[in-house]
Amino acid sequence: MIKKITGIIFMLSVVFCLTANAQCKLNNTFFQAGEEMTYDLYFKYGIIYTKAGTSSLKTVAEKYNGTDAYKMTLLAQSTGTVRKLFSLNDTLSCYTTKDLVPLAYIKDAFEGKDYTQEHVRYTYTGQGVSINTKRHKNGNFRFDETITSNSCMYDMMSVVFYARTLNYTTMKKGDTSKVDFISGKKKVSMIIEYDGIETVEANDDKKYSCIKLVLSIMDDAFSDKKEAMKVYITNDNNRMPVRLDSKLNIGSTRAILKTYKGNKHPVVTK
Repeated sequence: MIKKITGIIFMLSVVFCLTANAQCKLNNTFFQAGEEMTYDLYFKYGIIYTKAGTSSLKTVAEKYNGTDAYKMTLLAQSTGTVRKLFSLNDTLSCYTTKDLVPLAYIKDAFEGKDYTQEHVRYTYTGQGVSINTKRHKNGNFRFDETITSNSCMYDMMSVVFYARTLNYTTMKKGDTSKVDFISGKKKVSMIIEYDGIETVEANDDKKYSCIKLVLSIMDDAFSDKKEAMKVYITNDNNRMPVRLDSKLNIGSTRAILKTYKGNKHPVVTK
């Protein structure tokens, strides 16, 4: 009898876990494994953008703890004269299921004199999701915290891919979508604002009709809004990032598309 009860409890826990996981599943028709974009990277300190290096965004199919997954990796590296002034060597990666349910986020970042390592792991339960987040900075332990949420949560990488799946056809400029977001050891809200359609000229000498998105973080009291990133994605069936503007501790960066391959659909240019 005890074995039977134990078995029932185990099966129920599996069902609850799958249910929580299922709530976060998305129908991705926009990108696939093999998609890869390269970018020219610009650094802004003050009011002027200076060419500073290179960046890339790549999606591959991998296994994560035995689960079929996507691994999305963003690389950014400063070069030349700018590197002497401000060294940048960032690797941001996330793992998701094929349905874009976040599984892990890894940050390995050299920015100026600072070196930050961060690892976020998602575990799905009957009550929602449990997120363990760890950080070391300049070789020193900063935190090891576990956060729980009864809704889906995203990180700086997975939220960009989530944003690519939203339905913008019925949105008006200024409309927003809100998701729960992990920022360091805190649960906050990420606001994805639809800012209309703009033509963006990329560094492949082509122009693209782009959906402009402004990603901002709201604090717990929803009283302070901090812009984290602007993303311009193609207004076609790929939603391919053409330009990404990101904030740094010092200044900001801009990545502009240079090459692409492995897209799921033909890319539309103007």
